[in-house]
Amino acid sequence: MRTIPEHLAAVLATATPLPPVRVDVRAAHGLTLAADSPARLPVPPFTNSAMDGFLVHSADLEGGAPWTLPVVADVRAGAAPVPLERGSALRIMTGAPVAGDPELLRVIPVEDTDIAPGPGALPAEVTIRDLRPARTHIRRAGENIAVGEPALVAGTVLDAGGVAAAVSCGITEVEAHPRPRVAVISSGDELLEPGVTPGPGQLPDSNRVMLAALLAEHGITQVTDVHCGDGPGGFRELIDALSADHDLVLTTGGVSVGAFDVVREVTEPAGVWFGTVAQRPGQHQGAGTWNGVPLVCLPGNPVAAFVSFLLYVPPLLQTLAGRTPQRPQVTALLTGDGLPARPDRTVLAPVRVTYTEVGVMATPFDRRVGSHLVASLADTHGLAVVPPGGERLVAGDPVRVLLRLG
Repeated sequence: MRTIPEHLAAVLATATPLPPVRVDVRAAHGLTLAADSPARLPVPPFTNSAMDGFLVHSADLEGGAPWTLPVVADVRAGAAPVPLERGSALRIMTGAPVAGDPELLRVIPVEDTDIAPGPGALPAEVTIRDLRPARTHIRRAGENIAVGEPALVAGTVLDAGGVAAAVSCGITEVEAHPRPRVAVISSGDELLEPGVTPGPGQLPDSNRVMLAALLAEHGITQVTDVHCGDGPGGFRELIDALSADHDLVLTTGGVSVGAFDVVREVTEPAGVWFGTVAQRPGQHQGAGTWNGVPLVCLPGNPVAAFVSFLLYVPPLLQTLAGRTPQRPQVTALLTGDGLPARPDRTVLAPVRVTYTEVGVMATPFDRRVGSHLVASLADTHGLAVVPPGGERLVAGDPVRVLLRLG
């Protein structure tokens, strides 16, 4: 029997990062960069004012305040720079260009003058009432980053801030690992399409839509979800077709030791591993490759499939996307009826996490920990982990929670 870390290592060993592609930076949000991207523009691109106020020569502010200077022009954001002669001032807006040597100039905030803030006609003169010597309120061209310096480095996940940085640095395309294309196969003659009233021995196919939704939560946009019955010929044909144009195949059901476990029947002879993992729920697992594509075979009971997905699939998606797998987690205080422990298996219970003034709280999704309790899964945020060999956890005990999302 494998431990959870052993099975996770086996799952991750099936995958390598997908080959990088060139992507328009506007479409690259959420992707992992495969190469450094140097700045093509400096930031700021030109020397500019950090405040609304008046641009003056520092040498014109000798002696003590106040100082009065004639105002010769406006400089708006987006306008061309205006040279400034000694003994005069320019009314300047935040972001407007500054002409001349910034070592010799400074911007006086409007609040430090006799001019009222806000819209108004260009004043004939300005009286400066206060001076803050330590701040010139001038942003120098390239003070954030210079042309040629790395703006984004390989391994960065391009978030909203990264997109803004790229655009500001003149980067229009990046080299990134694409999002994996994932196929989901639910197996079993007993499963019905959502909305169809079950007959004797039949069940709604909740796993297929659940796994597709979990993939969407993790940023996967290309998902094919299909159902297959218990016939080995149909399953083999289906998995051959899906593995030809997908980067990962997930199955649910058919992994145990039953007479009609079609997933195991078809794939185990080709080298896919099936066995038990020291966890509850979801002890029956499978993993390997099919036609060179990672194949993860999850249990058929809904809670077991949910738990197993959260344990093994997000790290695998991160690996395919070129990232180092990370496991977001918190330590919470348990509430409710507590959680059982098992002598030789890790117990994993979906929990609802709340953040309070006294700390993080975790409430189990149900009074029991059962693989069939799918009606209790709504609005859960992670998995509480009860290590093997310990005592039952009760309300108030600390518990480690693996979060669904970081």
